[in-house]
Amino acid sequence: MASKNKKPLMLVATVVVVGGALLALVFTSFTDSLVYFHTPTEIAQKPQLAGKKVRIGGMVQTGTLMETPGTMKIAFEVTDGDKRLQVKYDGIKPDLFREGQGVVVEGIYRPGQTFEADTILAKHSEDYMPVEMSQEGIENSRKNILKSMQ
Repeated sequence: MASKNKKPLMLVATVVVVGGALLALVFTSFTDSLVYFHTPTEIAQKPQLAGKKVRIGGMVQTGTLMETPGTMKIAFEVTDGDKRLQVKYDGIKPDLFREGQGVVVEGIYRPGQTFEADTILAKHSEDYMPVEMSQEGIENSRKNILKSMQ
């Protein structure tokens, strides 16, 4: 009689142990692969990010972009309007990358040094549309309105 009562208890214990192990595996795999997005102000306030791979987002400060002639090396500052962070990058820069534009850079943060980026992601406005299409769309809309009024 006692073994009948132990079966449901063993089943629940097994489910709890296996479920906990699966959750632990999922949690550890996500924490190793996740790279969080920080602003330059947040980076300055979090010394625990030193030596870790991080993403920094902000605007490319106007007047700070410097390119080394004959190489793909560039240096610029990322700002969130409060703090600035000097960034160096060696590689092909995205087409949309320019001063005054939103950017996300990924690399290793070392306090007191220039941020060494290994990836640059240029951001664009959410209402992006090629100039040709926008002008053509305006003309088409204008023609349609004029036709409907006649």
